[in-house]
Amino acid sequence: MKKEFDIDETVQRISRKSHPVLIFALGSFILVLMNSGRSFLRERAWARRAELSALKDRLDTSNEALSDAASFRDMKVRDLARLKVELSKLTTARRALYEGGLQLQEERRLLEKQWEIVSTYLLVDQDAKRINLMRADQALESYPIAYLPPESFGGESRPLPKETVIVSKERFAHPERGKSEQVNGQLVWEPPQVGTSARANALGEFVMFTRGPLILHGPQKKEDEHKAFAHDCLGLSGPVARRLYQSATIGTRIVIKPPTLSGLLKR
Repeated sequence: MKKEFDIDETVQRISRKSHPVLIFALGSFILVLMNSGRSFLRERAWARRAELSALKDRLDTSNEALSDAASFRDMKVRDLARLKVELSKLTTARRALYEGGLQLQEERRLLEKQWEIVSTYLLVDQDAKRINLMRADQALESYPIAYLPPESFGGESRPLPKETVIVSKERFAHPERGKSEQVNGQLVWEPPQVGTSARANALGEFVMFTRGPLILHGPQKKEDEHKAFAHDCLGLSGPVARRLYQSATIGTRIVIKPPTLSGLLKR
């Protein structure tokens, strides 16, 4: 079995056999060598310590930069989320604004149409022997009338009011419609007529009934039935009756301008 190496025993054996001076020199050399190694290691350690300090400074700067970058990233994430929310609100607001604009345009169109209906009326000028389609104080169109003053038919003469209103319109004068009423608690029903009638033959086409005896209509189908039908007439031609029928609506006023003294003298 191989004997293990014992350094203490080896040193003692060498020291017993070697000269003291040699041992001192060897020890001094070893001490000098160890001191040189210690100095070299110390210088290297100080150099590495300076590098370590520089690295720590750079690491601190990097940590600060990393912290700032993380803060900026969080801010950008929050700003991006807020931007998305605001864009969604902006889109909703723009849509609401667009729909509101469309609604305002529709309301404006309806108001303009209502104003057009309210401000439009028919003026029967007895001096000029014409019927004028008026809007406010401006005459848009003017058409001749045959009867001046408005002539009464049917053997019944009623005074015409200075102003009346169109209450219904019929493209063709229909036969008399059905009527229903309660008499002594019982419902009495008169069925409508079928086919032609005195009303249809007397009034013809483009018929406008007013709140009164005046009826605006085109040429009659039968002259005798026209004369027998109780109403006041202006004697409109077919094209004039069609134009007035298209321009007037239910609720359109009809103003009958009384004749002046000069107009009566011209007759």
